[in-house]
Amino acid sequence: MKILVTGAAGLYGVHLVDELVRRPDVSRIFGVDDFSRWYFQKDPFIKSPGFDKKFVLVKKKFYDLTAEELDGMDLDALVHLAAYISIPESMERADDYFKNNEWGTFRLMQTLIRAKNWPLMVYASSPEVYGNPIYTPMDIHHPMLPRSVYAATKLAAEKHCKAMHEWYKFPVIVIRNFNTFGENQDISGNAGVVSAYILRALKNEPLVVHDDGGQTRDFQYVKDAVRAYSMVITRDKRLAGEVFNIGTNRQTSIKTLAETIKRLTGSRSEIVFQPGRAADLMSLEADYTHIHQKTGWKPEYSLEEGLKRTIAWYKEFIV
Repeated sequence: MKILVTGAAGLYGVHLVDELVRRPDVSRIFGVDDFSRWYFQKDPFIKSPGFDKKFVLVKKKFYDLTAEELDGMDLDALVHLAAYISIPESMERADDYFKNNEWGTFRLMQTLIRAKNWPLMVYASSPEVYGNPIYTPMDIHHPMLPRSVYAATKLAAEKHCKAMHEWYKFPVIVIRNFNTFGENQDISGNAGVVSAYILRALKNEPLVVHDDGGQTRDFQYVKDAVRAYSMVITRDKRLAGEVFNIGTNRQTSIKTLAETIKRLTGSRSEIVFQPGRAADLMSLEADYTHIHQKTGWKPEYSLEEGLKRTIAWYKEFIV
């Protein structure tokens, strides 16, 4: 198979590329990324055996791809990971988030429709589309109540993809990724809570917890997450039309996360409590029953195992 991955240099991207490189039935992987985020490494990719023979990097905006370019790649699947992902930043840069996440995905889908070859489209979405939980764990039928511009753009992009499936039978799969962490996570000012806590803990700086830290998230290790993407990619596109959640089906409080990272890093950081944001979700927990039934996927790494691997990676740059 030949597969294109947008956002290939990001957290999901580098690990998914590595996962696909190891598959004997994958002959070529095209990675598209504009390198708009900040990295510890100039070259973040994992150089497993076969990487240099299978991987081709295309440096550009994903929505600038043309139908001719896509046809020239002769793709079996396209995994669309590229997105701006900071919730607070989305409220300050709403136009940018709309253009990149929603309009960009709309344009990509319209380009795919015009292409001669129709690959399987796997769209990476977010549990933020659900909003505050009416019940947990949250299954794929939970009401959609987005509470931020980021969440709204992800839900809208889902709908653009699904509309093309309903109207044209374009093969589309949507995967809603619950809170994912791991090596190569964004370390900019809008980094995820896990990477932010690890970086501050390694520097013995305060770990800021909002409110009492009782809000919970479903933290999954990136190696588990990208394995789910690999498992839904099949040449016969038999899962087209499906929507899946991926996560651990477990809730961890932010206060517990801070305490765990402090312990695993041996940090002297102080845990500091500050007022939170009004629109923050109180809890997230994935019901991944559907993808388990369809593919057999389930998470294999515990929170501590994933954190230990992630901390070891960050230590190379901080300590």
